[in-house]
Amino acid sequence: MNMRELLLKALELDEINVAVVNEIKGNPSKITFYSNKGEVLLVLLISVSMDNNEKLNIAPSQLKIVSSFDKLNVLSDILDIDLVDIAEDNFIIISQDDDLVAKINFVNKFGEKLKFQINVKKILEATHD
Repeated sequence: MNMRELLLKALELDEINVAVVNEIKGNPSKITFYSNKGEVLLVLLISVSMDNNEKLNIAPSQLKIVSSFDKLNVLSDILDIDLVDIAEDNFIIISQDDDLVAKINFVNKFGEKLKFQINVKKILEATHD
């Protein structure tokens, strides 16, 4: 599917934004968030840490974001997920990290922090403040 077809599909499904994950040698390396009009909203250079056998057990319709890194709070708008101060289950934790720009972790519907982690190495572009 080319970018035009992807954006048309997003409009057809009433999706506001689209995330495209690029990979290098089979590993995620970049996430680019686009509006359904094709505007680049945010670009993150990333790596991923995970346990291949882990079941996510995430309920997407109940997902929230808890963030201590203001620069990535824009993900709440981009992903259309509520930004909250605290949550007990089904949430994304965004935090700063000494070795990275930030890390993004997930807590499942049972309140368990998953081993799946997105390591944000660099923020290339953000059109929101």
